[in-house]
Amino acid sequence: MKMFPGIQVTVSSRNSSSYDAAKDYRPVLKNAGFKTVDINDEESIKAAIADQDLVIHTAGPFQRTNNHKVLEQAIACKVPYMDVCDDLPFSEESKAKYGEAAKAAGVPAIISSGIYPGTSNVMAAHIISIARKEYDEDWNYHQPEPGEGVEPNLLRYSYYTAGSGGAGPTILQTSFLLAGETVTVYKDGEKYELPPISNRREVDFGPGIGRKGVWLYNLPEVMSAKKYLGVEGVSARFGTDPFYWNWAMWLMARLLPRSLLNDRNFVRRFANLSDPFVRAVDAIVGEAVGMKIEVDFKGGKNSAGIFVHKALGESMGTSVAAFAHAMLSGHTEPGVWYPEEKSALLDRRTFLKLASTGCENFDLHCLEKSALLDRRTFLKLASTGCERFDLNRSAWALESEPKQIGGLIYW
Repeated sequence: MKMFPGIQVTVSSRNSSSYDAAKDYRPVLKNAGFKTVDINDEESIKAAIADQDLVIHTAGPFQRTNNHKVLEQAIACKVPYMDVCDDLPFSEESKAKYGEAAKAAGVPAIISSGIYPGTSNVMAAHIISIARKEYDEDWNYHQPEPGEGVEPNLLRYSYYTAGSGGAGPTILQTSFLLAGETVTVYKDGEKYELPPISNRREVDFGPGIGRKGVWLYNLPEVMSAKKYLGVEGVSARFGTDPFYWNWAMWLMARLLPRSLLNDRNFVRRFANLSDPFVRAVDAIVGEAVGMKIEVDFKGGKNSAGIFVHKALGESMGTSVAAFAHAMLSGHTEPGVWYPEEKSALLDRRTFLKLASTGCENFDLHCLEKSALLDRRTFLKLASTGCERFDLNRSAWALESEPKQIGGLIYW
């Protein structure tokens, strides 16, 4: 693996056909080992992970499941753990139920890692930490003096993928299951529950993607930002192309009984039936991904970050690798952490630097003096191949077509 010279990767699945398919899709895996594993069987999991330095749990989607056996066995075997869960109940239970056990065993674990949630959480955390003056002049964490920084009052996560982003049935199952979940948002510190795929907002993802409609979905970074970053208002929205996919999802959320949308077997069959048509459309629209993180602060200031990549699958893998880099480097404390928590990435500068590797446009601004290597390296690595990656910029600076007239800028 280019990012980790000398690292031996082992792929695990119920059967070797999945392994063969992975090698066909990613030839870089040709030298990876293979182990059969059943994530419902504790002994099978133990046999697969006991001699590893890190286990990355990607057997999703996690909606409507309470199977924590991989995390349980990672703690029992004292193997660092990370997953790509995008389900709020599952991730919260992972932290609440296993956090203390992981600390006691000396096992670091990062949950809900990946691109979104994951890289998006770290981008938000960095923007907010800069505003709060949580980094000192040597870029070490410190306790700001009263009135030294400014507090956020609204954080908006906005996501876009073209088609299924090349993920096929996996992302379809996740989307269909989320169509049956009531959405949690926060405003002025109060929790509100809203219908799924509602409250459309048009977001400008900048050149390469442009303006897209995005709708509310129930995603774990909303809760974790409120709880662990202390933001009083948080929401997360998602949209896709072609535009009619969004309206089809809107109709599904309102016409299909919740009992069907909550039935994983029905959703799996429906996703598999839809997959050939979706892949045909993907071949036309591509698999670009965009993320925009917007933070409004008390007093009127705002800051934003943007992430645009031509391929969701590639950028997802790179984000996972960035988290893996931090964990293998020993920069995650024992316990179960969301990506934005300080204990997840003790050295955020390195993380951000790696996350943006290969970007045509990568602007770290205030990060250049940072000794917080994890966050910077993570984002530099996670943004490998990005067509655009900007962080901690004023919102107006990220628009698609700014026009300057007489010294002023208009949109």
